Amino acid sequence: MIRRIIAYILFLFGLLTVTFFRKYSGNIIPFPFLFWIIGIAMFIGGWALLRFTPTIKESKENEKIKILINQLIENGEKIIVDLSKCDIKTNNYTEEQSNYGGRNDITTLDIERNIQAWNALGGDSIKNTKIVEVYQSVLVYKNQHDGNIETFISRVINKEKTTLMFKLVDKKETILYIDKNDRSRYYFDLEFLNS
Repeated sequence: MIRRIIAYILFLFGLLTVTFFRKYSGNIIPFPFLFWIIGIAMFIGGWALLRFTPTIKESKENEKIKILINQLIENGEKIIVDLSKCDIKTNNYTEEQSNYGGRNDITTLDIERNIQAWNALGGDSIKNTKIVEVYQSVLVYKNQHDGNIETFISRVINKEKTTLMFKLVDKKETILYIDKNDRSRYYFDLEFLNS
């Protein structure tokens, strides 16, 4: 939340500075062009910070997830998982992504919208998008508990299958935390994949 506030402040001060010094012709402030460049830098910095900072709703959801994970780690049943015994299920595909604009329209600059429009009008609308490979995998682990076979599925892992297999072979094992009262609530510790 603090990052978003800083982003809005930089964005606003940058906009005001650029607007003021764009037509400044006085002699009181030396080097007005330098202030104009600083204003542009603040504007771009605020815009970039705003674009790449999670929203308040996303931050709250991430906090809730962290609390739930910590509760499972502290109070849950711990099972050592041999990663060589996990099945890897994949779903890889390609998708078209915009070359301009962020996750929401508020952080998309007018210049980006203009570029998209110019490309579309000029017959080069293909320049507005790019084709991206998306890799998605999950680990499936089966465990016997009280005479029943339980199936545990990891979160989606955004890695290509071969890369994932190398990391699993390197790590060898991890821990699965299961809620003792509700075995449908669990956490696969796969933080080693982030490094």
